[in-house]
Amino acid sequence: MLWQDITIAGTGAWVPPVKPEQDPWDGPATGPPSLLALNGFTSAAVSTDSTATQMAARAALKALRHADVVGADLSLLAHAGFQDGDHYTPAAYLTRVLGGRDTAWIEVGAASDGGAAALVTAAEHLTARPDAKAALVTTGVRFPDERWGYARELGYVAGDAGAAAVLTRGTGFARLVATAHATEPQLEAQTRARQGYTGAPRRFPVEETGFLPHIDVLRRATHRCVETVLDEAGVKAADVSHVVPIAIGSVVLDLLLSGSPLGLRADDTSWTYGRHLGHAGPSDILLALDRSFRSGTSRAGDRVLVVSFGVGFRWTTALLEITRDPSARRPVARRRPVTHRQKEVVHG
Repeated sequence: MLWQDITIAGTGAWVPPVKPEQDPWDGPATGPPSLLALNGFTSAAVSTDSTATQMAARAALKALRHADVVGADLSLLAHAGFQDGDHYTPAAYLTRVLGGRDTAWIEVGAASDGGAAALVTAAEHLTARPDAKAALVTTGVRFPDERWGYARELGYVAGDAGAAAVLTRGTGFARLVATAHATEPQLEAQTRARQGYTGAPRRFPVEETGFLPHIDVLRRATHRCVETVLDEAGVKAADVSHVVPIAIGSVVLDLLLSGSPLGLRADDTSWTYGRHLGHAGPSDILLALDRSFRSGTSRAGDRVLVVSFGVGFRWTTALLEITRDPSARRPVARRRPVTHRQKEVVHG
């Protein structure tokens, strides 16, 4: 789908302390080291005192300041989380503490594809509501060891983080050019519990097998989704400056991105940043974009390709065009007072 006048005006990230990969949760290493070594994770971000939604709120404050937008300007908040055991309605919490009294809010599923899916949701909202000033996308995840420690046995390390992006109509620095979507619903059974809740951490087939048994299907769907967004935008793979995939590990990314149309390896992408944080589910994409925008890696004229997917299984690809340097200093805006609710976000 091609978009008109939808831009990213600000991003934010909240990353807790990063611990070395060999001991990210102060517990013994139980996974096969050879597979972990191939996947290339070096460390993981681990939150011990902030919930997933609190990290999303802190990232959102950064994104709002980056975009010079206040909570009252938000028409929609689209939040993507994953198995948040601390907040039954995380989007409601976010709306309250960010000050968007009249803001509509929605929680987006889609597992690791949630960040990209929420971006599309926000873009659709702004397109359908010409009077809307801005929409906010937030993500937040926390993977406690008692539930997710087994991930090491599958060859990847889970990371905790919050991330956010503000979308506006025409005032931002990164124009949303096109998006595409793909699904492989025949794999749905891989994320369907075999039995009722038993307290065991692994209830779904994919939690025991990982992605590699399904890699051929995943590779074809990834290529199809990438080809669709490039074709619709009329852009060649060679014209893409940066590729931002989810941080699922070198082995899987090498298999998904190799061959036509991209012909890349994991180390050619933002994975070189993601490997230090761990796979932060729906936060991966926005974390990498925030890093690229704020570090000066992305410059005016660059094209950025987002390649996202999540269990279920579904894919989202997005093509962005940088219209002005995101890291360039902007004129200092009128300083807005910090509200009592925002102090609650910052200080816990």
